[in-house]
Amino acid sequence: MGKTVVYIVLLGVLGFGVYYLFGRNSDGLYSEKDANFTFRDTAAIGKIFLVENDGTSILVERGKSNQWTVNKKFPAMPVQILNILTCLKMQSALKPVSEQEHDRVVKMLAGLGVKVEVYDREGNKMRSFYVAGQGPNYHGSYMILENADQAYLVEIQGFEGYLTPRYSTDLNEWRSREVFALAPKDIKSISVKYPSEMLNSFTIDNAAAKPTVILDPQLQPGFTELNEKRVNDYLEFYTRVNSEGYINGAESLDSIIKSSIPRATITVTPKIGNATQLDVFWIELTDKEKDFSDQTSTDPNNRPQNVERMYAVNQSTHDTLLVQMLSFEKLFRRGYEFYQKDGQQQREIPKGPFNKKNAPINILK
Repeated sequence: MGKTVVYIVLLGVLGFGVYYLFGRNSDGLYSEKDANFTFRDTAAIGKIFLVENDGTSILVERGKSNQWTVNKKFPAMPVQILNILTCLKMQSALKPVSEQEHDRVVKMLAGLGVKVEVYDREGNKMRSFYVAGQGPNYHGSYMILENADQAYLVEIQGFEGYLTPRYSTDLNEWRSREVFALAPKDIKSISVKYPSEMLNSFTIDNAAAKPTVILDPQLQPGFTELNEKRVNDYLEFYTRVNSEGYINGAESLDSIIKSSIPRATITVTPKIGNATQLDVFWIELTDKEKDFSDQTSTDPNNRPQNVERMYAVNQSTHDTLLVQMLSFEKLFRRGYEFYQKDGQQQREIPKGPFNKKNAPINILK
């Protein structure tokens, strides 16, 4: 019985060894002409072009400062660049497509596949191939090198899944989701306006050596001693503010936004470059969401709102975004807060030259 177990173990080890040596292409066991899908030196890659049969395409390029751009217009999302470079570096041919399946797979690659062209930093084409579909049990994807005769099932060893999504041609998946990305020293001014509660609006002028905070003219006389630490901490918030994603073209969204008053309009002007204006809108809960929600946040009209996400329109790029309350709530400060001392309890705004129309003052929720 003991010898039988030993023989079984030895056969298992031998079988794994045969698979490892002859069932993969990590050591170049298949023809390099047909199965060279691995780009070991991804630092040499300067450009990747992805294109589908209908002409939909993505061009990602590495700049001189090692920053990547998409379609010569937008900053690229770093994680997406990392994903495709890792895929190019780690992918290798698992096995050739069988004779029985070969014609079907080649037709799929030709009709539904994404053509991938990889260039070096000097603009010379390194290699190109087609990718499509997924292998048995969703493991690996089918690929064929340009001008090759044999298609292969290609995988990343140790990764359970298929590789086709790494070669997406959806622009929204490639664009950086950064909305604001400025160090405090690079910010000239920040304006935050609340259309429904103008007395809480403010502008930070950061052009001089020390920042100043400008409140509503009716409110300013009541506040004179600026908390500079609070202002500087607030400026730090704009170092990196991301959206959750792009929702351009979503059904009925344009009409919803056009009929809504922004919760806030944030305008950030850098010392060099153009200003970015972002209009942020509440997302009103649907009747179904109201029935199953314990949300308590409301807009100025006392309508229940989503407490996790909001819509935003970047007027500078004409993009509609989905943003998380977690990322943006810290930006919605009240102007008078910059004149409070640290640890001071929230207090009523001192009475000033307000007419009856403006009283009582509505504090932003």
